[in-house]
Amino acid sequence: MTTQTENFHSGFAVLCGLPNAGKSTLLNALAGGLLSPVTDKPQTTRQNILAIIEGENFQVVFVDTPGFLRPRYKLQQTMATCVDRAVGEDADLVLLLVDASAPDLPAHQELFAKISKVFCPVYLVLSKTDLVKDASAVRDLEAEIKKALPNISRVFDVCAPRAQGVDVLKEAVAQAMPQSPAYFPSGQWTDRWERFYAAEFIREQIFKLYQKEIPYSTQVEIEKFTENLGDKNFISAIIHVERESQKPIIIGKGGSAIATLRKRAQKRIEEFLGSPYRLQLQVVVSPDWRNDTKQLEKFGYIEKDH
Repeated sequence: MTTQTENFHSGFAVLCGLPNAGKSTLLNALAGGLLSPVTDKPQTTRQNILAIIEGENFQVVFVDTPGFLRPRYKLQQTMATCVDRAVGEDADLVLLLVDASAPDLPAHQELFAKISKVFCPVYLVLSKTDLVKDASAVRDLEAEIKKALPNISRVFDVCAPRAQGVDVLKEAVAQAMPQSPAYFPSGQWTDRWERFYAAEFIREQIFKLYQKEIPYSTQVEIEKFTENLGDKNFISAIIHVERESQKPIIIGKGGSAIATLRKRAQKRIEEFLGSPYRLQLQVVVSPDWRNDTKQLEKFGYIEKDH
């Protein structure tokens, strides 16, 4: 892959939208793999996740941001900051995702206001278009969004799970990148370490297996991560919950729930890392960690003061 500045294009394409707009599903489709946790519950993504794709003359760094929301506690404030920084400072291109099957435009107004002020190009990506039976409804939605955001320069319809429209979008994004050398070495596909993804995939399975407030009240911390030891690869993780009453829910009767969680998370980690791992889980009560600045620093949501 050539990286000469005069004929190479590289930059950051930021995906933003409301919770459950389909950003993580689209990121995975663009990256060609299960890079970002995906569930049917909103707010699965808590931090910006990068997926790097490259071609002969380009490198695109896709940034999956947390769903845009009005913060109710400190963790959500850090999530909102991730969105603001990515859209306002990092982006060479903004991809605004709107769920065409349930657009709820009034809920988008604050996000639209932020995007209206960006200086880079904005592409509208209408996701889940396969769930809309009337094609004219999609075009009506497009027209309505363009009224609110005149700075939208292109529009794409996608169904990420079926990969419909994904290649067209990927090519258009690559063509929109500015002339620049690559930001990351060739062959690198993300900016995160393996232990970050191990924690994310455990948390992904928590979102899939547990109901109500439980997924939102949990944080996964990797305590030990050993690799390159063949069948002796080992991961020890702590699941933090906010209240004592949540601990037995995670564990389940006779340990049945956490056993299922361990099995499913281990399988997901092994598929992602391509090696066998033995996963060990324990549950710890960390009271009100979502509002605790020291805990949020420990978990990497807030940069520590130096």
